[in-house]
Amino acid sequence: MRIISGKFKSRLIDFPKNKLTRPMTDRTKESLFNMLGGLVFEKNILDLFSGSGSIGLEAISRGARHVTFVDEAIWAAKVIQKNIDTLGVKENARLLQMDILKAIAKLEREKERFSILFVDPPFFSGWVRKALMKLDRSDIVLPFAQVIVGHPAKEPLPDDLQVLKCVRTKKIGQACLSFFFRLDASDEQTQSYLSGQL
Repeated sequence: MRIISGKFKSRLIDFPKNKLTRPMTDRTKESLFNMLGGLVFEKNILDLFSGSGSIGLEAISRGARHVTFVDEAIWAAKVIQKNIDTLGVKENARLLQMDILKAIAKLEREKERFSILFVDPPFFSGWVRKALMKLDRSDIVLPFAQVIVGHPAKEPLPDDLQVLKCVRTKKIGQACLSFFFRLDASDEQTQSYLSGQL
């Protein structure tokens, strides 16, 4: 596995060598960052279900200010920490080895805020809905933040979110990337944003 672009372009990173991890393919990752463009630059980013940390590390390579990695599995956390050390990005990274919902609650208590959030759980695990429902009610998601969800094409997205709005879904093979914005349709600023941007 490698970093695709940016400061660490072509640098190899490790990944968990087991069947429990489904690393995002280079094709999907490249599509994701092409769609984001330069939006990751100088942003605080949350990478949930980090696995190897490849998405968050790609963001750091492309100029993200800081990435918080979250994964409950100890074997994933060990690989993420190894990759952080290998690339020498300790000052730009934080690793939380804990349950995703507990991590979100912890970050809420610490008053952390994120402009971009990656959610890439195991396919058909039920975590897409659980994570989005939690983030929909969370102040860690800044106004106009993007929440990008990796999910199988056949897994439905929740349609009862109050604040997060799905504005785009791109199918890549059997997987999809869905882009959610934190928007409040009752707010004048949001209405202006929607009419000008979406």
